[in-house]
Amino acid sequence: MQGCSGESEWRTEEGSGVVARLWLKLAGRWPNLPTMSEAQIPGSAVLIESLYEDAQRLEPEAFEARHGSGFLLVSARADSPGGSTSTVMLMGFDQGDPNEHTANLSLVVYPLRAKKGSADPLITMGRQAQHDVVIPDKSVTRFHAFAKVGENGEFLLQDAGSTNGTTVNGASVPPRGTGPPTPLKPGDNVRLGQVEFTFTDARALREFVLQVGGG
Repeated sequence: MQGCSGESEWRTEEGSGVVARLWLKLAGRWPNLPTMSEAQIPGSAVLIESLYEDAQRLEPEAFEARHGSGFLLVSARADSPGGSTSTVMLMGFDQGDPNEHTANLSLVVYPLRAKKGSADPLITMGRQAQHDVVIPDKSVTRFHAFAKVGENGEFLLQDAGSTNGTTVNGASVPPRGTGPPTPLKPGDNVRLGQVEFTFTDARALREFVLQVGGG
């Protein structure tokens, strides 16, 4: 996440295990994260703790087959200030006292996968409910971005002409028709509008869930 100390170290190490270590450092700053109710889960997100049983009983390949191969991690608040219907996504973790943010904070992941029954190779992302990845934040455009799996199995991210833009590690992702998509690697910082995520693969997610759930 942007602003966290040691970010350059996380990105220079090889392998998906770096993402789990990044998350453990993050979770250590908020050791008592509360659980959202099902109604409070933002958009198409999945609560970290809901994956613990599968992480325990499934081998890595089976876990990936069940939940997907790519994910966006974010810390989200369950409150909606000012009567807004938009969930607040917590950003800028190093600003102020972390304890002030803990009350309504949970770790969630957005699986990067198409909805069941979809034959479209594109994984669409946006604020509207019909998309594969639904992110209910005001800074996210109704149809904000899309991803697809490349020939080598990597995720390729493209902006869909959004209002507030898409970046990977601070570099702008070209809107469709203006440049090539941006490949994603585990540990990459992805920003849609003002919402910042960490991209990871299934193995790192499973590792993280087991370590946090077993702690």
